[in-house]
Amino acid sequence: MNNEKGIIYPLVITMCLIILIFFGYFTGKVSSERQFVYMQEEQLKQTRLLQQGVERAIHYAKDASVFLPVEKSFILNEGMINLVIEQTPEDERLILIEAFTDKRHTKKVKVYYNVTQNSVTKWVEG
Repeated sequence: MNNEKGIIYPLVITMCLIILIFFGYFTGKVSSERQFVYMQEEQLKQTRLLQQGVERAIHYAKDASVFLPVEKSFILNEGMINLVIEQTPEDERLILIEAFTDKRHTKKVKVYYNVTQNSVTKWVEG
């Protein structure tokens, strides 16, 4: 009977350790998934801001009465956009867009817009 009393305590400690490891793993997994979802959400916001910036910049790039270079800032629901439109040697406009989300994550893009073809010829991120 004395041997049986001595084995209960190590079994309880082992079970507690296994449960603790399981909850630690589960907590880490949930935390990393939340971080992934948060980063995906921020990237989508940045992409939407950049697309809205390109749409607004094209409006200014088409306008012949606007003198280049043009610098504009827009505050939108999801963040802020800074635009710089410059003349290039050809019939293109270089549009520099910087998007800031609400959480201050930034993304920059260079867009080359051809005025005569009315299309984006090049999109460079970074």
